[in-house]
Amino acid sequence: MMNKNLLAAIAAGTLLLGANAASATVQVYDFTVYQAGFTGNLGSVTVTDHGTNTLDFDVVLANNVYFQLTNGGAHDAFWFDLPGLGANKSVSFNISAPNAPGGGTGDYPTGGLFTGANYDNNDYGQGFLSNYDYAMRVQDQSGTKQYYGDGDHLTFSVTGATPLSIASLGTGQSETVGGQNYNVVFGADLRQCAAEVCLTGPVGAVARSIPAGVPEPTTWGLMIMGFGAIGAMLRRRRDGLVHA
Repeated sequence: MMNKNLLAAIAAGTLLLGANAASATVQVYDFTVYQAGFTGNLGSVTVTDHGTNTLDFDVVLANNVYFQLTNGGAHDAFWFDLPGLGANKSVSFNISAPNAPGGGTGDYPTGGLFTGANYDNNDYGQGFLSNYDYAMRVQDQSGTKQYYGDGDHLTFSVTGATPLSIASLGTGQSETVGGQNYNVVFGADLRQCAAEVCLTGPVGAVARSIPAGVPEPTTWGLMIMGFGAIGAMLRRRRDGLVHA
């Protein structure tokens, strides 16, 4: 049987590992900045910072909200800046959804729906949200589906030559919409559809206030193991007192 000292050592060691394990920083941005016509929060962008050279992005649009797609040339669907990246602004993109490894699925059998693009010359954006350096560009390769969104996720990562963090995104470009000023971090060309009518145009995402640090799943697992070991140790101590 495992003695109490060993249980205590396991518990302490596991909790120490959990405390030292990587803790991700997460920030959420909401698509709530737009000109007349759109209503409500049109979606969100969740950015996860692991303290490395890579940032993870998860863009999910609300129900009945879609990226505006086009047949033919690539179209700016989603764009942002990285002013805190430093002198070397070139990044690489790794897109995990909707592009499936080895090709797309469903309405996109050839894959390649979204592609990442980066330049340091303010090439990307549309309408009142322009002059951004990085974009997810989109092209409907199926020729049959002119939208993507409605609860679907666009997930991708961006990797730079130097460390990337939430702060690398900056506070966003200052935009005045409807007489109010916003620091817009992300832009997107979206459609909001209801009753067969779709409104189309650029929409901006601004930061939402959330807790600064969120432990990664491995950290939670280690901490749970530690608490379990402590619980077992306390049960054995209680049982020892009962039988004494």
